[in-house]
Amino acid sequence: MLAALCFLPIGLAADRWGGKRFMVGLWVASTLGAAAFLPLTDWHGAFVGSVLYWSGSAAFPLLSAHLAATTPRARLGGELGIVYGAFFFGTIFASPFAGSIGAALGLRAGIAVGVVAFVLSTALTLRLANIPPAAPVESPPLPRSFWTLLAVTPFAAFIAVIVNPLFPVYVRDIAAVPLEHVGFFVGLVALGAAASSAVNGRIADRLGPVPAIVGAGAVLTLGAATIALAGRGEPLLALGSLLIGSQTAANPVLVSALARVLPPARTGLGYTGFQLVYALGFGGGGIVSGILYDADPLLPLLVQMALALPVTAAVAVILSRVVRSREAIPSLP
Repeated sequence: MLAALCFLPIGLAADRWGGKRFMVGLWVASTLGAAAFLPLTDWHGAFVGSVLYWSGSAAFPLLSAHLAATTPRARLGGELGIVYGAFFFGTIFASPFAGSIGAALGLRAGIAVGVVAFVLSTALTLRLANIPPAAPVESPPLPRSFWTLLAVTPFAAFIAVIVNPLFPVYVRDIAAVPLEHVGFFVGLVALGAAASSAVNGRIADRLGPVPAIVGAGAVLTLGAATIALAGRGEPLLALGSLLIGSQTAANPVLVSALARVLPPARTGLGYTGFQLVYALGFGGGGIVSGILYDADPLLPLLVQMALALPVTAAVAVILSRVVRSREAIPSLP
């Protein structure tokens, strides 16, 4: 909740004073949030750590704006895909070690390793280019299709995430996978997310945003169907797990396309506004996922199968209008 409240004020501030200082500050806040869990002896203090930790998510749209300002337009989708994919690669790399460290040395030691990784990550943000804020200029109002895209984004995020929150529970209880193997299937989802983000960004650069987004919806539909039909068959379940990672594949495409219509002086606000509405849909999808799963464990999968392709097709149509409705903002050569 705090992170959501921070998005727009931080976006406005970044447009006025430059984004790097706020990215570094938010990375530091997340690092302190993770470190705040180390001395805990009961759950009460976890509120402080959680608030600091999750406030760092407001840095994500600023990072998108930074990439948009420093990357040639023709390569922006691919570069965004690589950066987004790297986030999920970190999840893939860390998850197996987290369980081993926790089992051997205790949970506090696992958190300590994570804090060290946060410190290193924060140090790397200091090497980002310091881009001065763009001078405010009079610009045409953003096209109506841009606001339509913001309106449909929460629903797209809702559909994309609806399987995820209880997927490990589904794998354990319905697919009857042994507990020690559940993490393997969760890792496959993260691997699919990393790969699809990078690949889809390249597709958008070469073929345009419409085939990239519709393709992501088709792969997501296929993944949900494969899991639903897999039953207790682990090979099919593994394939489905990899495919539903495509839930994040549209993100670099959308962010790259927004760079075409956002004036340089309003990129911070534009990207944080987009991230805010995406977060609203993401959170709502998590809540509804639990309700559907309680009614029938297959329902989240069936909803994703039914709606992923129609929703992504609608987003693709709106996005194509966004790109055509306004001349591209000048980009790097």
